[in-house]
Amino acid sequence: MSSTVDSPISSSKIQIHQLDRLAPRSAFLLFYAGHPPHQTMISSLSARHIARIARQQPLRLFSSQDSLVVTNVHEESGVAVLAMNRPPANSLSLELNEAISTSLKQIESNPKIQSVILASSNPTIFSAGLDITELISPSDERLPKFWNSLQQVYIDLYGSRLATVAAIQGHAPAAGCMLALACDYRIMHGGHGEEHLPTIGFNETQLGIAAPPWMGQLMVRTIGFRPAERALALGTLFPPSEALNAGVVDDVITEQSSSESNEVLKALLPEALQSQTSNPVMIKAYEEAACYAKIPPQARVASKLVTRSESLKEMQMTREDDTQHFCGFITHEVVQKNLMKYVEKMKQRGKAKKS
Repeated sequence: MSSTVDSPISSSKIQIHQLDRLAPRSAFLLFYAGHPPHQTMISSLSARHIARIARQQPLRLFSSQDSLVVTNVHEESGVAVLAMNRPPANSLSLELNEAISTSLKQIESNPKIQSVILASSNPTIFSAGLDITELISPSDERLPKFWNSLQQVYIDLYGSRLATVAAIQGHAPAAGCMLALACDYRIMHGGHGEEHLPTIGFNETQLGIAAPPWMGQLMVRTIGFRPAERALALGTLFPPSEALNAGVVDDVITEQSSSESNEVLKALLPEALQSQTSNPVMIKAYEEAACYAKIPPQARVASKLVTRSESLKEMQMTREDDTQHFCGFITHEVVQKNLMKYVEKMKQRGKAKKS
């Protein structure tokens, strides 16, 4: 799939139109012609009711456990799951970025699906951010493709017609944080004691680089100018309670789930995520996704357009310049040395843990 697709939704088989009165030339608000406002079949968030629907309507699996992402859709509830599946840490490579965009578009092509949960097949980490091997001594051909693919993931997530819910079950630094912030709702696990707290944030300055402007602005829009300014400068990684207080995430979940909710997740989660059926974050994520799916889609997406269309337009207009700036910055001798020092530091830390 090309990594330069401009529209958040694209298909030769789908007829689309825009609400030009609200946002001229915006590729953000797109609807399927000929389909009336879709109302989800869920009449309540009762776990027993959802479980009954799940038994009546099997999920469609269109990715395998060996894929870079695993995806399930459930048409009756209007909810899908898209889980990153690149061990050990879901580091964002060119191939993973393209897989996320491709899978999201597959889900969007089904007009019965209104919400998607972005998750991880690894319950201890959401995404470690950029694959640093993409940045060290990169090829002139691959580096711009890689960055363009990351831009596309952001455009596809931030501009999706779907309601997007991030199930953050572990660490989400740097571009992992970007994935979460690009979603409509973010749920984070509260961790297991003070020594095992997941964190989220843009920590690029700790690596000797800076978050790109569009990521920085995403943080500004999420938590406000001054808090974002300080967090970006310090490379702050927020633990769950601080992330909630700052507005980086919308909810922090620690309590255990009920047996009924576990039944629901057994029916709804892809095979690679079956070990997470008792994870309270996944349970809450499904409840939120189902809630979003009940809202008439035209109204929901129009509301989304109000707050997101301008930043998406700006991203499209500055995309080429951003790629050129990033490639020039990353290949600078000083930046390359900083990245290599960071990798060596991580290697030494890994050796220390093993000894």
